[in-house]
Amino acid sequence: MAKQVKVKKDQDPAAPAKKGEKKADAKGKVKEAPAKGKAKGKKEEPRGLKARMAKAQAVKQGKSAKGGASAREKKGTGKFLREVRVEMSKVTWPSRDELVQSTIVVLIAVTIAGTFIAIMDAIFSRLVSLIS
Repeated sequence: MAKQVKVKKDQDPAAPAKKGEKKADAKGKVKEAPAKGKAKGKKEEPRGLKARMAKAQAVKQGKSAKGGASAREKKGTGKFLREVRVEMSKVTWPSRDELVQSTIVVLIAVTIAGTFIAIMDAIFSRLVSLIS
């Protein structure tokens, strides 16, 4: 048989239980409210100013916050190359037709820009020669 929990007169039985407080649910089973702000199995990070300052100083010196070599130093060239290969496999490469079209567009844009600059250069050269 389930143990009954006494409820204070000013306390609402439907209100959530406080940290560490036992409370009966609708079926009469007694449950203890979990501690707030802490997940199961996770280590809580220190929140004080000194802890944040120490972490910032460690990062500045190139060390991890837990006190060893930085994560960048732990990774080797082989791991980097493997990650590059994985990322390159995710790239959507253009087809030959798309590549040809893009190349033509770039060549036309460069030709137009070059022509514009050449015309402006000629105009300014004439203006400078007229002034001097």
